[in-house]
Amino acid sequence: MASPIPTCCHVFQPCPLNSPLFTNFPTKSNNYSISIRPGKLSFLRTHSFSATNPSHEQTNNSPIKQTTIDLVDFEDKTTRLRVKGLVHRITALSSSNSKTEMLQILEKDSEFQTISDFNHLLMALVIAQEPEVCLRIFTKLPSFQLVPDCCTYSIIIRCQCEKNDVDEAKKALVTILEMGFQPNASTITVLINSLCKRGRVQKALEVFELMGRRGCRPSVQAHNCLLKGLSYVGKVEEALEMLMGMKETSLEPDIYSYTVVMDGLCKVGRSDEAMELLNEAIGMGLIPNVVTFNTLLQGYTREGRPMEGVAVLKLMKKQGCVPDYISYSTVLHGLIKWNEILAALGVYKEMVKLGFEVDVRMMGTLVRRLCKRSWKESGLLQEADEVFEKMKERDLVVDQKTLEVRVQALCRGKKFDEAFANFNDMVRFGYSPEAITFDKVIQGLCARGRVDEAVSTWLLLHANGGIPNKISYDVLIKELNAQGRLFCASNLFGAALKQGIVPTREPLLCKREELQG
Repeated sequence: MASPIPTCCHVFQPCPLNSPLFTNFPTKSNNYSISIRPGKLSFLRTHSFSATNPSHEQTNNSPIKQTTIDLVDFEDKTTRLRVKGLVHRITALSSSNSKTEMLQILEKDSEFQTISDFNHLLMALVIAQEPEVCLRIFTKLPSFQLVPDCCTYSIIIRCQCEKNDVDEAKKALVTILEMGFQPNASTITVLINSLCKRGRVQKALEVFELMGRRGCRPSVQAHNCLLKGLSYVGKVEEALEMLMGMKETSLEPDIYSYTVVMDGLCKVGRSDEAMELLNEAIGMGLIPNVVTFNTLLQGYTREGRPMEGVAVLKLMKKQGCVPDYISYSTVLHGLIKWNEILAALGVYKEMVKLGFEVDVRMMGTLVRRLCKRSWKESGLLQEADEVFEKMKERDLVVDQKTLEVRVQALCRGKKFDEAFANFNDMVRFGYSPEAITFDKVIQGLCARGRVDEAVSTWLLLHANGGIPNKISYDVLIKELNAQGRLFCASNLFGAALKQGIVPTREPLLCKREELQG
């Protein structure tokens, strides 16, 4: 999901030109900010700064000065080139100098005739992702005999937020207000977002309410930050109340507003209410995105209602939203976890058809569940085989439990050759098959009269340090007795005794000797 506001690492990503970060005032001097990328300079309005909100009418009771600071004229080619040059220079300096050395060089070489010149450098430092240097050079401002303006403090708010020092950012906001300037809603949104991300939702609400009292109307983005913050800390009712309050004003919530509240509801087991919000959003003409639907899918999975997740997946396609890997994986995980195996098989096949690589753990679990189900529905053993072969095609490491269950299912399905081959694979991979797995292989082979392979299986396990259980010896000795191979049966009986196991079955030869004695 895209962030509701640009964070420092996204501040200079292109956005609509009617979405200013620090101003709504349409002057030539502050309409644009600059984005510096290697070989490319682009213009956007995410980092312009203003000391006013033109939508707020000045009243005699308001302490806010209705003033616009001439910040950076980004329509001026000279200004653009200057900031670009500063960014490149800062980037070059940072690659070969410490932050202290950078600061000394910038102080020595820079010429600041106006506060706008100084702001150019601060903005370039932000673009170059050097917030620490930006803050340190800000402390040197008095030595240049310059007075910071609203633009300066707005940049500092962003730097402090980037450094996770929201207390200092809030102090900078207070300073702006005490100076009589009014930062616009986007500046406040940056601070509110930083506070919410750190779980300080109450402080974010205080800033939100403070700016409302100052006549700065919070934007949808600011509301979204608070909605997300409230939902994150479990205050879902407050988030719902704020969302409903937005609808009662001219500030209409967007799909992000609905999504974050839906996420909060889903995390506390209220997915049905989240579904109601989704239907409401669709009714308002909003277009849900893949994250919106994934939120519901995760909610239903947590609540143990995977089939509702399948219904959401169908709704998703009906609404023209293409499910992504997370969508399918979430549904598949829920279906497997809550033992809806046939539905899980269908979702798995759809994922394979679309070219998604299913997680190896889910594939292994699906194989096991299909194998166990095949004990009653034999046709599912073939489905399990196909999933298993897909794992082998991708050279995935099959876990021991999956191989064991598969061997048992193959023995039950009378597929002894495949069972024997899988058992050999287990030993070759270094696994130590459980007694029940060994027992199934021995019984299966002996039932078909293939005692030599049964003995080979015993030898294979014995060579790898495994110890057959009593049942395994009984089955082998019984079959060897039946075939008249008494000497081999005696050897196995002796091996069992050496391992501390006393088989119930004894070689017929031993019995004859006892009778003669």
